[in-house]
Amino acid sequence: MIDEDARSRLIRRFGHDVTRWIDALPGLIDTLTARWGLTVVGHVPGGTGATFLCTDAVLKLTPDLDVAALEARALTAWADTPAMVDVLDTDLARGALLLERIEPGTPADEPARVLPELHAAKPAGFPPLRARVDFLFETLLTRRTGTYYATEHHRARKLAEDDVTQVLLHGDMHPGNVLQGPHGPKAIDPRAHVGDPAFDWMDFVHDGHDLHGADVDLDRVHEWLTAFKPFYS
Repeated sequence: MIDEDARSRLIRRFGHDVTRWIDALPGLIDTLTARWGLTVVGHVPGGTGATFLCTDAVLKLTPDLDVAALEARALTAWADTPAMVDVLDTDLARGALLLERIEPGTPADEPARVLPELHAAKPAGFPPLRARVDFLFETLLTRRTGTYYATEHHRARKLAEDDVTQVLLHGDMHPGNVLQGPHGPKAIDPRAHVGDPAFDWMDFVHDGHDLHGADVDLDRVHEWLTAFKPFYS
């Protein structure tokens, strides 16, 4: 159902216990495709689960029920903006989200356009940015590199705790998480947190994208990039 590269990626993310979830995946997919009348036509690997393209929707699954619940809440918070993928249904007890299928779904021509719209949503009820920063440095980066970057982590945590305007952040914003829709770009795969809008702009500034009315102080974006230098090495 998923290839060895995808299997290895999930084991790196969740540990070897995730193999039980992977082995049960065919049965889970059968249950959900029957429930929602889906026909699977392709698989898209992911870091927190598995995503399956279907004829009229996208089925997204994760072994981490908290990740599924947070994403569902975030998509609901962004339901009024065309800049985020729509959620069609959920089965959070199974870690499942049924999402709209974005067409053509190619990389967006102007991905940074989504951010001012996403940051306009109400941020109440989501975890603080410092929690995202701690996860990225203490778990994700350490597992990836075998090194804990204490100085950079401290710098990033200080930025996360600064007294600046708080917005609802995508939390994993990069050009690969923005697809071209029929009426403009649409973001996918949020890891919603509340904090400094400059955090979401890092990849776009680093890669030299047109900023499309950035809602941030670019000096702060560069401060974030300095703290996150290990992620760009």
